[in-house]
Amino acid sequence: MSEHSQKTPFIKATSQDQYGKIPLKSWVGKVVAYEAQKEQIDDGWGWRYKVRILGDDSNSQNVADEDLSYAICLLPTTAGSGAAYKLRSVRVSQGDMVYGIYGGDGPRIIIGVFPRTALTETTSGNFGTLSGFYGSLNKNDTLDGEYNGQIGPVTPGTTTLDPKLYNKSNSDNPSKNVEQLGYDANQDGEIDDVEAKLTPPRVAGDTKWDEGEPINSDQLKYILSNQVKVDIMEDDLEKPLFVNGKIVGYEQKKTGRYELVNLMENEASTDYITKVLEQAVKQEIGGIDKDIADQALTDIKNGNPQQALERIFPPPPPTSD
Repeated sequence: MSEHSQKTPFIKATSQDQYGKIPLKSWVGKVVAYEAQKEQIDDGWGWRYKVRILGDDSNSQNVADEDLSYAICLLPTTAGSGAAYKLRSVRVSQGDMVYGIYGGDGPRIIIGVFPRTALTETTSGNFGTLSGFYGSLNKNDTLDGEYNGQIGPVTPGTTTLDPKLYNKSNSDNPSKNVEQLGYDANQDGEIDDVEAKLTPPRVAGDTKWDEGEPINSDQLKYILSNQVKVDIMEDDLEKPLFVNGKIVGYEQKKTGRYELVNLMENEASTDYITKVLEQAVKQEIGGIDKDIADQALTDIKNGNPQQALERIFPPPPPTSD
């Protein structure tokens, strides 16, 4: 099916075929794979989706997904038009069955989507049901399925039982949770120090950060203030390095002591700072993201650690008297 003609605008005031002047017709169709409409998905205008229409397009015909017409979405008043930045995104996915109307000389309009059920399976073919995951949107274990019903998808490992209905007869055995805190589930007596176990100790800003460990904002500020603790190394006399049967040196080992070095004093400290910023991005400290981290690293390489610090922790605006 070719692209729908738009020679006569469907909102043209003088047109007798405009929407609302003649009876509208309804249709049901399947949104085809995003790969077949990549240009619209990545860089298109409006909310448009290529749809294979039941009755107009058969499961056996040779019309490629790329050659199907676009249908546009009609949004509810709660979604907003975008004026004054009032807007909500459309939640239509590839493989969805949608319902719409058309009439006059206008395009097909999507006005609803059929919810998937817990029995919906991924299938192939022209009218196949595709997974909604596409591109950078990756499937994970957040929910137990791609469906939307009265008994909706749940987070694995949890229960949909109303909290008000919990009682001792249907509650989960908490023994495993107790063991995770380091207690013996069979021990006698009351456990009264759980809060202390759940509250991690506060780490001082000048505490050396090691790769793989969490980092806090005080440590990040301390490191970016041009102070980096570096391990003092010494020769390990028990581990010589041989070349052609001769000892040419020894492996290095940590002494347990540290020295403060300038951020840009050597290549090792640059690598260290890179890992520090990667960890800060992981934890979203100070709202930092990868772009800010890259800019901060550039500042440091250019000898401007203070500027890097202020990118992540902007100074408060001056107060007026």
